[in-house]
Amino acid sequence: MARPADTAALIERADLLSGVLDTLSSGAGAGVLIVGAAGAGKTAALNAILREYRPREAVIRLTATQTLAAVPFGALAPYLGDVPATDLDSQAAVLAGMTETLRSEPAPPLFVIDDAHYLDRSTARVLARAAATGTARIMATSRPGTLIPDELLMLWSDGLLAKFSLGQLSRGGTHRLCEQILRGSVSPWVSEQFHDAAAGNPLMLTSLIRHARDSGILGRRHGVWFLLSGPELARVPASDVLDQQLHSMSPEAMTAATIVALAGPLPLGQVLRFSGPRAVDALDMAGIISVSDGTDREVRPASAIVGEIIRHRVPAARSSALRTNILGLASAGEVRPEARLNRLRWSLDCGAVIPPGQLVDAAEAANTALDPATAARAAAAVDDPRFLPEARIQLAYSHYLSGRTDAAAACLSASLPLNRLHSFFLASLLAVRLAQAADDPARGIAGRPWTRPPAPDMASDSLMRGWDGRFPAAPAGLRDLAEATRSVPEIRLPVISRLAELLIAQGRLLSGLQFDQEAWAGAREACRALPLVYEDMVSRHCLNLIRAGHWNDLSAVLDGYASSMPGRLLYSGGMLHLMHGYSQVRQGRMRESLSELGLADEELRIADPLNLRPFAHAVAAYAAACAGRPPAAQAHAQAYSRTGYGEPRPLRLLADAYCRAAAPRTAPGRDAADDLMDLAAEARNQGLISVEADIRRLALRRGDTRQAPDLAACSSRIDGAEARLLAPYAHAVEAADAEPLIDISDDALAAGHPLLAVEAAEQAGRLMDKAPERWKQTPVQRRVNRRLVEAGIAAHRQGDPGLPGVPGAALTGREREIRGLVSSGATNAEIAAALGVSPRTVAGHVSHLLAKLGVRRRADIHRGDALNA
Repeated sequence: MARPADTAALIERADLLSGVLDTLSSGAGAGVLIVGAAGAGKTAALNAILREYRPREAVIRLTATQTLAAVPFGALAPYLGDVPATDLDSQAAVLAGMTETLRSEPAPPLFVIDDAHYLDRSTARVLARAAATGTARIMATSRPGTLIPDELLMLWSDGLLAKFSLGQLSRGGTHRLCEQILRGSVSPWVSEQFHDAAAGNPLMLTSLIRHARDSGILGRRHGVWFLLSGPELARVPASDVLDQQLHSMSPEAMTAATIVALAGPLPLGQVLRFSGPRAVDALDMAGIISVSDGTDREVRPASAIVGEIIRHRVPAARSSALRTNILGLASAGEVRPEARLNRLRWSLDCGAVIPPGQLVDAAEAANTALDPATAARAAAAVDDPRFLPEARIQLAYSHYLSGRTDAAAACLSASLPLNRLHSFFLASLLAVRLAQAADDPARGIAGRPWTRPPAPDMASDSLMRGWDGRFPAAPAGLRDLAEATRSVPEIRLPVISRLAELLIAQGRLLSGLQFDQEAWAGAREACRALPLVYEDMVSRHCLNLIRAGHWNDLSAVLDGYASSMPGRLLYSGGMLHLMHGYSQVRQGRMRESLSELGLADEELRIADPLNLRPFAHAVAAYAAACAGRPPAAQAHAQAYSRTGYGEPRPLRLLADAYCRAAAPRTAPGRDAADDLMDLAAEARNQGLISVEADIRRLALRRGDTRQAPDLAACSSRIDGAEARLLAPYAHAVEAADAEPLIDISDDALAAGHPLLAVEAAEQAGRLMDKAPERWKQTPVQRRVNRRLVEAGIAAHRQGDPGLPGVPGAALTGREREIRGLVSSGATNAEIAAALGVSPRTVAGHVSHLLAKLGVRRRADIHRGDALNA
């Protein structure tokens, strides 16, 4: 078995190890060749194979190094003692001596050669001849492509050697590697960002994880590892391996690698203007650069780590000379934002004079990419008075992203006056964010009063009247705003997104979703130069999908963001967790939601540029209460009460309602039901009918049947399939009739509205408790019990918000499968890899499993098994 130190390097290598061992044990052929890029884990795989292999023959390990590659028969030197020194220059003499020695062995020995790409030509020929004649077998590792010795390639092409390839780790494999090295649970955004930074290379990943842990970039909170700041990729210890690779390259290849790292990604045609095809191929084969497929081929560093290491290794004088030499090369097509930022950093490093307009554009692009350090560097370099206002706005955004709200407010105030609509828009949006981030929103920007400057034109004045952080009472203003900015899509689409949110909150689900889809279709392109606006639209789009019950679409949006923009997760990861957790609450999956909401809370402590943490606390308070965890519910409710959460209005009303629903009383002599009734009335007065319905449902779920008539009335004014079930649900509660309630529960479940299905079943169960003799052992009672067991909850009792689990509930087939894997000690990541699902899906199944078994910890699964037997 593999030693503990090696197990991490063998992740996702089980099939390869098994295949190699089967080939060696069968005795067929001349052996095996294991191919992989530098850092892919060839040596670890080789050692694991040798520990498992039970050879009948002698095993002879040869050392192949870059130094010995220049010495004929250098790798064979320890085994040529019987060959006269005068014959060591003769390949025929060495071959004859080796053949005689090998034939004296009882069985053909196995030559084991790590890094066979360093074999000298003479040794490679002798070993290949021995393997071809059956006097020896070979197990070798090598880097890929042209680096594989020709002699071994010929053996493979003749069918004598079996070739196995070591690829990079998948995202799931990277997560398992993180958990193994860190010996605990890891936030999924850690592994997402690390996988992207290292492109799945095991050596680079291992070095990055350990460096991040040892330098304090990773922190452990409540048993989970989180990324606290962006990793310093250039300082990762694996740089030594890359240095060795680069030093073995030709000067032409080293120049190409340097320019690609400093200015890339670059079109392949442009790279070939200063470097030959052979150098590019060598870099590609060595895993230093990657060349994309297709017609528009693009060259970039093989990973972000490789690019940063090379950038920081280039001496200043050489860097400046290279920049001068390639300035005349015209770029083919549009320059990617990533390349533009790399070239900006390069120019700043060289002390070059950069036009102020380019500096402002680069700062805005960096802020949009949630890279505040580069944004601050670019904005601070602007000294032209004509561009200072825009530069100060970007510097303010950089400070805000970095958590320095006072500095952000000072830069924003210093940017006035503004004369451009775009600048005015960005300044006003940041002013709203700063006001929301203050301890008391009424205090203005981080405690300083903010007076909106005169608008540069009528369009921007109209814009700010509708975009001041407060939710307008009617959509007319937003419609006018969208029309006034029709020619400015980067402003118009966020306006439409907000209009969609308002319409959906008002109960006009169908028209709201139409606007939402229009906004979402162009969001990424239109908002590519607007800091935080794309994240704002992602958040709003997700909330709209949650309200509409489009669960699959929601998962696609969240997973797509995480996989395509891992570098932004340090600032947006908390938002993604919150949306996942809130969607689970809206589906009635309270226990499952607690895991996501807990991650959201921790991630939002690290960075919360959208000011979502108050809403996260409120939702978590309710979910914890429903899951039977009063202390957690109280802690989240108290945290929410300290935030002074004010806008946007629909989320504030919902957040207040969730906190009221999480506690039995808010003040002596006043019941939470009265608070919920007041909040519902406020939502109704604001025209937010969908919010009113949500609040009345919360009150009704707590047992306040006074809400039933009003719920029936407001639900009749709401679009959508779920709303059509709400009115009969409310009438059935008012009539205290259990039979239609369970029918509504079935209909809601079939229509994809699981929360309403659970609510109707709870109401039916409550009615049965009041008349147990009437309902005892009836089909309706059995249907109610089955629904509640399926949901993992018990019927509501005496107005308590907690809905404890039901030990003894039947396990599904997948839950029984996961129970066995958990009992054997497998982690969520290992279970996910074994079952072909995501770690997030496994976490949900484990949460359900613990609830059904009536235990709280994974370690108690065996006890739960006994109780459930």
